[in-house]
Amino acid sequence: MKGLYRWLNVRLDIASLKRTLLDREVPARLTWWHTLGSATLTVFLVQVATGVVLATYYAPSPDHAYDSVQYLDARVAGGALLHGMHHWAASAMVVLIIAHVIRVFAVGAYKYPREPNWLVGVGLFLIVVAFSFTGYLLPWDEKAYWATAVGTNIAGTTPLLGGALATLLRGGAELGAATLARFYAFHVLWLPSALGALILLHLTIVVRQGIAAQPAALERGAPRRTDDPSYASYYRDAYAATKRAGVRFWPDVLAKDAVVSLVVVAAIIVLAARFGAPLEPPANPADTAYVPRPEWYFLPLYELLRIVPGSLESVVAVGVPAALVLAMIALPLLDRRATRNLLHRPVAATALVVLLGGSGLLLGVAARSAPPKVPPEVGHPLTILENAGRSLFAAEQCQNCHQVAGQGGAFGPDLTDIGLHHSPAWLHSFVETPARFHRDSRMPAFGPPTLSHEEIEELAQYLSTLRGNAGPAVEPQYADTFPSASEGP
Repeated sequence: MKGLYRWLNVRLDIASLKRTLLDREVPARLTWWHTLGSATLTVFLVQVATGVVLATYYAPSPDHAYDSVQYLDARVAGGALLHGMHHWAASAMVVLIIAHVIRVFAVGAYKYPREPNWLVGVGLFLIVVAFSFTGYLLPWDEKAYWATAVGTNIAGTTPLLGGALATLLRGGAELGAATLARFYAFHVLWLPSALGALILLHLTIVVRQGIAAQPAALERGAPRRTDDPSYASYYRDAYAATKRAGVRFWPDVLAKDAVVSLVVVAAIIVLAARFGAPLEPPANPADTAYVPRPEWYFLPLYELLRIVPGSLESVVAVGVPAALVLAMIALPLLDRRATRNLLHRPVAATALVVLLGGSGLLLGVAARSAPPKVPPEVGHPLTILENAGRSLFAAEQCQNCHQVAGQGGAFGPDLTDIGLHHSPAWLHSFVETPARFHRDSRMPAFGPPTLSHEEIEELAQYLSTLRGNAGPAVEPQYADTFPSASEGP
């Protein structure tokens, strides 16, 4: 190994590279918050590794996308775990990059001389958001289809560019094969390439400029503004003083980075093994009653759109994200005061509290207002008829009176395993006129004109899929008793 090292060192100057990357001195008193950037990079590498495996089995076409995801989860060794890791790592990456941006903002590390790296970081943040959006559609389940439909419709409201942007994303007027192919190409080709290039640039600048020091070390005796002609020499001397009392990047800083990265990866594996990756029934473009809800990191905007009047929805949907992005871009160009500590910047501190507090409040409201989930327990994807019934179950707010899997109201009977006890024919008759079966039934009749016979059949077919914890191999034991034709309500 020593001979190999000498051979490579003569040709590649590895010793010089080691001195530049590992042996460099960094400022003292770096906290655990400084590990957020490395943890984000680690999660990106997890995404690349798991994504390569997922792409090997994925078929990017509407006819086969859902089946390929199911095959990966059920038939490929470790496939469900890798799918779950990819899902949870996506959320972890959003959390970590937001926390990293907040830390940089809080210590004023977007100011001189780090303005270029802050702008690169804004680009990285936007690409991570784009990753989250393009990854939505790939499973081609109900949530994927309808959440993407809402997202592309919002993009279509962009002034001047809306129509062209929506067509670019969809590959046409409607979501279909072209949309899935484009989202897949963006998710696995364009965005990883762009993110990898910006990460390399970001790390190069960090190595060149050094890790940001504690704010107090760069505030003592500083000129009032960073655009003061004397500030450059002040910063150079002040930062050099922090390095003289500092530590080496390896092992002092890199060891902390490794610990936090290992904890994050371990948490992702545990969540993936415990909860896996959610997969709803296959996408049904005809299921217009389905109410799409985005992933948690888009819920604040989703809830805000529910609050504002309909005439302002397009303004809020486009204007709020655009205003935040423009504010992030303009921040280092407008804020040139030498003060870096967030506690000494009341306007910045107030803005951060309002933004985080408002987002947290909207997220909490959205989580509390989530409708009860009514999962099919039949053990296989719903048919078109059953899926239509599922939509009717939600549209008619049946969950307000009936519980399914512990969620919903308790006014009526629990329907969790009703498909094991009653046939679709019995369910159809009962939903149509409950009083024929039980004269004292408090359930209203849903027969025409409330619902058509076709709609009642769809609802009955869906209810027959509810089987509690029983698997598809369990045979139903029907206890159907029909009233005689002469009996009236």
